[in-house]
Amino acid sequence: MEETKEKEMDEIDLFLDSQVKSEEELLQEKCERTFYAASNPTRRELIKSICFLGKSEKELLELTGLDSASLNFHIRVLINADFLFLGEDGTYRLTEIGLNVLPKL
Repeated sequence: MEETKEKEMDEIDLFLDSQVKSEEELLQEKCERTFYAASNPTRRELIKSICFLGKSEKELLELTGLDSASLNFHIRVLINADFLFLGEDGTYRLTEIGLNVLPKL
């Protein structure tokens, strides 16, 4: 019985080890997320709207005319690509990457 547990653990460990991504793969994924986020005109407009001062969800809904579900989708993409973060006060703000991209939009 003990030998079966060891064999199972070995198979699980092998599986988990095979799921570890190389530094190059992680960098490639980050590049893809960044490109995907920045390639959409709606998300570029959101970055410009948030600008230096930040905006609440309500302000972004009014500015963009998007429905809540669409806005939240685009916000999640921008957060996952490290362009935005949600501040403690409930305001969306640009990250350092977002601030660096802003003048190029």
